[in-house]
Amino acid sequence: MVTQLPLELTANVLLTLVADATKIRAFPRADEQLCRCGFKTLASMMRTCTRSWRAILAGNLWGKAAGMVLWPPRLASSAETSRKSLARLLYASGSSCRYLRINCMALQPGELSWLSTCCPAVEMLQLCFFGPGTGMEWLKTWASTLRQLCIHFWYDDCLGPPPVLDAIQEILRSCTLDGLWLTGIDWPRARSQIAHAVQAALSRAALHCCHISLEGSQPWPEEELGAMRASGLKVKVNLLADRTR
Repeated sequence: MVTQLPLELTANVLLTLVADATKIRAFPRADEQLCRCGFKTLASMMRTCTRSWRAILAGNLWGKAAGMVLWPPRLASSAETSRKSLARLLYASGSSCRYLRINCMALQPGELSWLSTCCPAVEMLQLCFFGPGTGMEWLKTWASTLRQLCIHFWYDDCLGPPPVLDAIQEILRSCTLDGLWLTGIDWPRARSQIAHAVQAALSRAALHCCHISLEGSQPWPEEELGAMRASGLKVKVNLLADRTR
């Protein structure tokens, strides 16, 4: 049926199957399934007939699909093939990426730096499992483009905690954000380091962020929250059950 439609209409029909990063309203909880299915559908349609291939190219659908990227592709028997296919897409269309979610635990050496090069205009960034081995080189590229940032901190039983203080200090010093989401705050030092970094930025009038969301099993003293909110900063706390027991 799709192959019988005019070329422009065919492109518009296929576009409905692609996740649109510009319409995300629930950051950082975007529709992963829609994103993954969009890539698979376009790849399948490219192989069906010449008209579908032409419609995808004419509508720049690969560029629109690259607007929202989850890296790396979900682990499966064809994980390496999927990784290479998505890498080729990002080489060609990564400049269209606005929403990028990264599983830091599954990164290969040098991939974070490579992603910042391929996708230089990311506005919404989600870093999952940000652990002790995760670098900060991505800030050189994305500090000027980021508007919303979510970091899920990961305490590794063998390697220890992530560099929470250094990471937050660099982010607050470098970025102008509409919103900052920090999750995985499940040990006391993580909470105290975040509080120290935020209060230090406030004291220097160097905090360029409208809203901070804090999530984890660590309770926040009211005096710390009050000091943050006194400056006009919107702070939301979501206290979870202790997941470290």
